[in-house]
Amino acid sequence: MRFGLDFGTSNTSLAVNDGTSTRVLPIDPLAGETMPTVLYIRSDGSALVGRPAIEAYLEDNRTRGPLRREFQMLGIRMASSDKEQPTVEAHIYTDLSAPGRLFQALKTFLGDPLETRTNVFGSAKGLEELIALILAHVRMRAKELTGVAPEEITLGRPVRFIGAKDADERATTRLRSAAYLAGFRNVRFVAEPVAAAHAAETAIGTSLVFDFGGGTLDLCIVRRDERGVAVMATAGGPIGGDRATELLIDEVVAPRLGSRAEWGPKRLRLPRYIVNALRDWHALSALNEKPLLDALDDLVRAGAPKRELAALRSAIELQLGYDIFQRVDAMKCELSSAASAILSYHHADVDVDARATRGRFERLIAALLGEIEALIADVLRDAGLAPDDIVEVVYTGGSSAIPAVRALVKRMLPFASVKDAAAFTSVAAGLAMPGVEEATAGAR
Repeated sequence: MRFGLDFGTSNTSLAVNDGTSTRVLPIDPLAGETMPTVLYIRSDGSALVGRPAIEAYLEDNRTRGPLRREFQMLGIRMASSDKEQPTVEAHIYTDLSAPGRLFQALKTFLGDPLETRTNVFGSAKGLEELIALILAHVRMRAKELTGVAPEEITLGRPVRFIGAKDADERATTRLRSAAYLAGFRNVRFVAEPVAAAHAAETAIGTSLVFDFGGGTLDLCIVRRDERGVAVMATAGGPIGGDRATELLIDEVVAPRLGSRAEWGPKRLRLPRYIVNALRDWHALSALNEKPLLDALDDLVRAGAPKRELAALRSAIELQLGYDIFQRVDAMKCELSSAASAILSYHHADVDVDARATRGRFERLIAALLGEIEALIADVLRDAGLAPDDIVEVVYTGGSSAIPAVRALVKRMLPFASVKDAAAFTSVAAGLAMPGVEEATAGAR
């Protein structure tokens, strides 16, 4: 059996090829084939992965009430700028009674030059160890579903990892180490758009693989002839569909939680860090502190709008950020097939009835579209090709269905036909298929 693992910023998928066919495995017991790349470690040391991790995190924090931060001494001394006291004992101001710690988007830190470890309830864990917990879960699920705990794995990797020029080497080294810790023994890497091209069986000639996921956009120009597939150029960047969802949250939900409210003769507004947290469900959850909730009550007494701040307080206390993100993300997806979409969300003091049109959404993501256009121009230039040389565009990734994105690509590559690969699982399928390494070996 051959296994292909697409370890993504937002989601992870695993596929297996048995020599005759390729299938994607339902590694998440709740979400199925597309597992959220999320890790939750409880204070007792137990770890959950995927959608169960999110559900456990929300439930644990929903029932505990506001968190209380305290100073914790770290048992080490650090240099001080005070000449009278050259060293001081290091400490942090943290939530000592947290039921667990949630980790997400770990892939984005693989290229970071910092080699720090984080304290997880008394156990110092590095990035590789945290990722290994996710990969070990995937390996365990593979055994449960196929009877085989794979020792060989073909891992997908982005065209470029986020970070400086040396980020790629650092990131692949760390990801390989994490795979070894998880029990894999033979680890191969293949660029994610190359795997998608392999799975899609691109047309004879020159094609553009357009892999637009939640966290990144990866582009790959490939040429297929009777000998196989060769890679001509690749490009990628941190342009993800989640950014579009965040912009839509800013537009349709955040104003109902006070993001645009002004009050008093000085036209006071909510602090920027609170407004920014409205689009990030994890950051919103972290605001659940008694001093902050008391401060919101003080703002209402000082003239801030009672309805909006009551809604904000409910969203924080009841851990509604993730649910709101999912509902707005569904609204975004609906706008790919409809001219308008309605969000109706009512929970405690949060009352949102909002309508968004596709035209308005496209104006919100105008800057994002500009970044996509520049990236396509870059990959064409690197391949030494004119737009008319592209005969086919292969779309994969959940965000590739956005009509404005497809219209942009059509405008830039007017003579290319369109092929749709499986939105969330084509990369994993391609990684598991025989011959994908040979396609990579043809890269120049």
